[in-house]
Amino acid sequence: MGGDTTTRPRRATWDVTTPAESIAMKLERLDAASLRKVVERACLSSKTVQHAIDDALRSIDAPPAPPDDDARFKPLAKHRSTAKDGRPDCVVVVDPLSTGATLAAMAADRGFLIVRVLSQAFPDEIASCLPDGLTLNWHASLEYDAENPSKTVEALRSLDAHVLGVLVGCESGVECHDALTSALRGHPSNGPERSLARRDKHPMGECVRNAGLRAVRQELCSNWDSARVFCEALGVNDTETSAWCVLKPCKSAGTDGVYIAKSLEECQRRFSEILGTETVFGESNDNVLVQEFMKGTEYVVDHVSVEGVHKCVAIWRYDKRPCNGAQFVYYCMELYQSEDGVRESKLTEYVRGVLDALGCRHGPSHAEVMWLDSCDEPCLVEVGCRPHGGEGTFVELSAPTIGYDQLSVMLDLVERPYRVHRLPARPAHFEGGAVEVMLIAHASGVVRSIHLEKIRALKSYVGEEIKTKIGDELTPTVDFLTTPGSVMLRSQDARQLRGDIDAIHALCQEGLFEFESKARIRFKSL
Repeated sequence: MGGDTTTRPRRATWDVTTPAESIAMKLERLDAASLRKVVERACLSSKTVQHAIDDALRSIDAPPAPPDDDARFKPLAKHRSTAKDGRPDCVVVVDPLSTGATLAAMAADRGFLIVRVLSQAFPDEIASCLPDGLTLNWHASLEYDAENPSKTVEALRSLDAHVLGVLVGCESGVECHDALTSALRGHPSNGPERSLARRDKHPMGECVRNAGLRAVRQELCSNWDSARVFCEALGVNDTETSAWCVLKPCKSAGTDGVYIAKSLEECQRRFSEILGTETVFGESNDNVLVQEFMKGTEYVVDHVSVEGVHKCVAIWRYDKRPCNGAQFVYYCMELYQSEDGVRESKLTEYVRGVLDALGCRHGPSHAEVMWLDSCDEPCLVEVGCRPHGGEGTFVELSAPTIGYDQLSVMLDLVERPYRVHRLPARPAHFEGGAVEVMLIAHASGVVRSIHLEKIRALKSYVGEEIKTKIGDELTPTVDFLTTPGSVMLRSQDARQLRGDIDAIHALCQEGLFEFESKARIRFKSL
């Protein structure tokens, strides 16, 4: 066999090329601009060329076909790869908690390996907490070393996988994400220069004010004496005509530690409840942020930005009401649109100015904005340069209604950026509506049963996210963290949707949760 040779006619050096070879050689000599003109002219005169281009684009958009079993690189049988050396592609998610976990699962569904980076040493109950029904397998798990960031960077560079994208999963990971993307070459980054302003609510507000945008009046206070002076300047006192103010931590998320105070005495009490405690992320509250109380309607404006171009991917309207002695209890969050689109236009224009002021040029953002009754204009409550929270339940509402959602757009930004560029500046008018209804506990006790059958029978029912389980100790809902769960509704009929929302809130008051009797609890403990 070693001496066998394959004999074929030898082509003379003057032999002509085939027509296909000749065309390929000519095309290689053209620059990009000339080639584009040639293709455009060919498209106008030939449907065959048009079909060939369409077929090529479909091939590019389609996920890669799994290789044969005898392929050289076995990982490619399960995971995709764009690396020249054949290493499988991976997506790094900084703090894949809450919505970040859902983002990681969606990335895994697209064929990526997932690398987890934790921005700090979280307690196990937080680091391992996943939305119900979700299982994640980390290709690697790292903990960010803030004292020696290069250590984490080198660990990522030495992975046996090709890092295609680095994404932020939740609020606590913003600064870590900025640091990592700045150090890793080839990955878009917002940079560390204004990282603190994108995370800390006090410099955030001042950045917005310095940009000439409407900003909340505020004061950062390390002791009650300074807080008292500012509260009095806002008109807060101990009379019936007192103004209100808001007290909150500088770094947190949701309604964690956020209070409305209606008197000076209540201000002092709430101040002491925040100072020196820890946020839900385990960060110490060394200061308290005191702000004016803004009266109006609160909206959420979600964006994904690419190279400084901000694409609005959803606008939501909050329904927060006083309940169980608390002022900020979420009742529902609905996908918002007006008849003429004017308010959406003003909201997105304002938020894009905020993002520019904070240097948020790349990636997701979640802005909470108050539309003020007093002056009929928007004012920032706060913005997170991370995806919308709430464990990503919004995906099953926005995707079917709008056609896309913030998490899928984030992954497109990694995988196929051109798709993000093709999105409209904000979602087009949609039919019907979608809403996430929060379950409200109005009593406390050990849960014996949860009567969800009536909720599941509602015509607009889509799904549910129940955090409270049988046997859990349930307390009255006073903030997002004490909400026992939520229900997703979607319908083409606005009246049907409103009726189902009211029905769920009525059920919460009329026995959705059944509690163990005290005698039964004592018997079980024997």
